[in-house]
Order: sequence, then C-alpha cells, then structure tokens
Amino acid sequence: MPSSTLDDLVDAYTAVSLVNKRLLDEYQIIGHAFQRTGIDCILLKGADLLSRLYGMRGTRPLSDVDLLVHEQDLPTIHRLLIEAGFTQQIDGNPAYLSPQSTLSLDLISGLWYLDEEGLAALWGRARTRTLGQITVKQLASDDLLLYSIAYSVVHRGHLAPSFFTDLRLLVEKEPPHWPTLVEESIRHHLKIPLYHGLRQLALSKATIAIPSTVIQQLVPATTAEQALEFLFRRLVTTQPLPELGHFLLWITQPPGHRLAWLHRTFFPSALFLAYRYGSESVKRPRQTAITRWCQLARAGTRLIVHIMTRLIFGQTARTDP
Repeated sequence: MPSSTLDDLVDAYTAVSLVNKRLLDEYQIIGHAFQRTGIDCILLKGADLLSRLYGMRGTRPLSDVDLLVHEQDLPTIHRLLIEAGFTQQIDGNPAYLSPQSTLSLDLISGLWYLDEEGLAALWGRARTRTLGQITVKQLASDDLLLYSIAYSVVHRGHLAPSFFTDLRLLVEKEPPHWPTLVEESIRHHLKIPLYHGLRQLALSKATIAIPSTVIQQLVPATTAEQALEFLFRRLVTTQPLPELGHFLLWITQPPGHRLAWLHRTFFPSALFLAYRYGSESVKRPRQTAITRWCQLARAGTRLIVHIMTRLIFGQTARTDP
C-alpha cells in the first residue's frame, strides 16, 4: 500500500478518534450528573457499540449519544441539562446540544415495538459496564441485536455500511441465543424485518455463520408475510429512500393498530408538537396542525413516487435539489 494512502488512513482515523473522544468525555460529565441525581438510562446505538464492540475509538464515527430513559425522569433531565448550559433542539423527541456544541443528546422513553410490559422486561435484562470513569447500562445482547436490526431495517429503512459491521461484531463477540431472538421477533411483529436483516447480513461478505435453522424459522409463511418480505427486499437496501421509515413503521404495526398509528401521526400530542416544532407551536395548535398536514402530504407524495419507482425499476427516483 502506498505511503500516501497509509497517511490518509491515519489522518482519517485520528480525526474520527478526536471527535469521538470529545463527545464521550463530555458525556461522562453528564453521566456523573445523572448518577448523582439518581437518573437511570441505557446507552444506545453508536455510543454503546463503539466502546462495546470495536475496541478502537477512531474506527466508527459518532454524531450523538442516544439514551433510553424513564419517561418520569424527563422533567428532571430537562432541568439538569438546561442548568448545565445545554440548549433544547427541535426534534421529534427530547434532544439537547451542549454549550460547546460538541455533544448532542437524543433521548427516548420507549421503543416503538414494545408495550409497557415489554419495555419493563427490557430494562430488567439490561446490564451494567464501565465507560471511562462512569458506569453505564447497556441492552442485553439479544435485545441489542433485535433493536439494531429493527432500527436500521424499519425505523431508518436503510442498510448503511456500519449496519453490517455492527452486526458482524455483535454476533461474533456476543453470540445471541437464537431461539429467544426468533421468539421475541415474532412476539413483537418483527419477524420479517429480522429475516430481512439477517438474510442481508448472510448475503454480504461478513465472515459469520447464521444458523440455517434460524433463517428457516423466519422464512415468510403466509401471503401477508410474503408480501411484506417483498417490500423489504425491494425497498430496504444500501440505497436510502427519503421518509421510507414512516411507511415501514406503519405497515409493521400489529394487527388492529394501524389506524391508531395514523391518528397519532395526524393528531399528535401537544408534547410531541413542542419537541418537533418548538414551544410556540403549542400556542397555535390549529396553525401547527394545518402546517403539519401540508408537510405530511408533500412528504407522502414524494415517498409514493420513490416507492413506486423502486418497486418498478429497482432504483430511486431523482429528486430536484
């Protein structure tokens, strides 16, 4: 390999490592504050995977820190972060940016595929480990694998390069209990997303062996499952489709829940509107609702065009800049 290429690789690694270090160091300060206040949280996604699986800080870039928290702790967390100089960001859930703009915290109080009982069980299975100078909670291995696949396949609707590396390392370093994983995916209506994610991993050049019995248990067995698998196979690829996750979240809702999901989408709570559009939106609920419906209509129209283009031609429709 030419020395110039090695130098470029070293420079890229160093740049990523420095950014990740600043982000994680600043999170440790907030983590200490959370622990002193008795706030419980579970580290999610990249910030968990990097320190848990990769071993080298510059091998996976981070953009933020995602935390699963208890809903009743959100007011305390808000007060603590504001007092620390964080500013609340406009997002679909609580999000905050540090005074130095180096740490972005993204908070969720639930996972869309779990009810209260399932969420409580997930918290009960969480494990603790050290991260620098603090102790953090992490998802159990089976929960992490199911969440990682569900998030990429359904919530994002896109298989990024990190998806394959994350899953390969997770299966190699923390082998799942496959029967439990299959059972949980069926219970939470994630059978086909899990099938698609594992099948794409198996078809990639990942050097891991997924038991054939697992794939066989997840193979679509009904007409509805076969139709769903077809959609995932054609739509959820390494080429992202804008807004696809919203459609996939809807079609993977449990039977009898899709109308309720649509109602929450078109008539969200005042709390969601405040997170998504700012506190001023609550003072003008009718104007906010009309604006939101127009935005949803435009996004839905674009998404339909993208989906039909991908299904018919196997490619993404071009979007004007």
